[in-house]
Amino acid sequence: MELFNKLLNVLKKKNTIIIINVMLLLTVISMETIFNKKITIIDKEKEIKIETLSSKVDKALKKAGVTINEHDQIDVDMNTKLKDGMVIQVKRAFEVKINVDGKSLDVLTANNKVKDILKEYNIELDENDRTQPAFDKEIHPKDTIDVIRVEEKLVKEVVNIPYRSIITYSEEMEAGAIKKKRDGENGKKEVEYRIVYENGVEAIREIVNERIIKQPVDELIVRASEKYFVASRGQPVRYKKVLIMSATAYDLSVESCGKTPDHPEYGITRSGTKARPGVVAVDPRVIPLGTKLYVESLDGTKDYGFASAEDTGGAIKGKKIDLFMEDPKAVARYGRRNVRVYILD
Repeated sequence: MELFNKLLNVLKKKNTIIIINVMLLLTVISMETIFNKKITIIDKEKEIKIETLSSKVDKALKKAGVTINEHDQIDVDMNTKLKDGMVIQVKRAFEVKINVDGKSLDVLTANNKVKDILKEYNIELDENDRTQPAFDKEIHPKDTIDVIRVEEKLVKEVVNIPYRSIITYSEEMEAGAIKKKRDGENGKKEVEYRIVYENGVEAIREIVNERIIKQPVDELIVRASEKYFVASRGQPVRYKKVLIMSATAYDLSVESCGKTPDHPEYGITRSGTKARPGVVAVDPRVIPLGTKLYVESLDGTKDYGFASAEDTGGAIKGKKIDLFMEDPKAVARYGRRNVRVYILD
């Protein structure tokens, strides 16, 4: 009987241990069920789902085998406590080039705005500095950011004021003549500029103030007037001088030229050319041979017109002119009259 009681006590103790172990197991299972968290990690286009009893983000990433490099980013702090159903976004760093202060930097960043990338690399902008692309624009892999250092300066310079050439015209001067009445002299002025430099290179220069130190002196020039008249056919003709002359007419008759047709110089002018309409005889001291002329009537009759001074005559002295005509009757009718003779340019 005593042996039976001892055996019964042993069995009771074993059952107690079993019960305790079972209860502990159930407790562990229950705790795991309560504290186990389902976590989603999005790494670029890859989605990783895990279940973990870990309490913080860094442990969850480690369990998922996700490594966060120096310039990579996640959307929560590494020490953030995990919650069931939590989604963790991983932003991987990409390459960007930054041109700043004469240097070209190839950097890695997970930021996608210019201002955030510059802040990440401790690149500061002064008030006037700017960037290209603009400070708040988005950046993509392989893009380049140019940091443009902008500096403004006020600079004073003394510069010349060019003198003007004032030209007046005189009808009393020979055509083409030029006379300088006074030399010109440059003036001086102090000019204040606002100069904008971009990365040390002048980009903008504008005048903000001017002060005259010395006024310029104008150059004075007198030129002969350009002279024109309107010929009988209506076209304007430039001339350099005009004379009022006494005109007669001549032909190839013995009475006019004193030569018969068998004379070796019959019909030949003093210049050696053939006498023809448009040839006139002049005093070479007044009008040089070879001069081109226009003979205008003053009595309302038809102009003799364009002519060439190629001949002379014994009676043609001073301001006299003899006009060649082919018809002796026309010569007789012409007689003597005053004409206006334009010496052409």
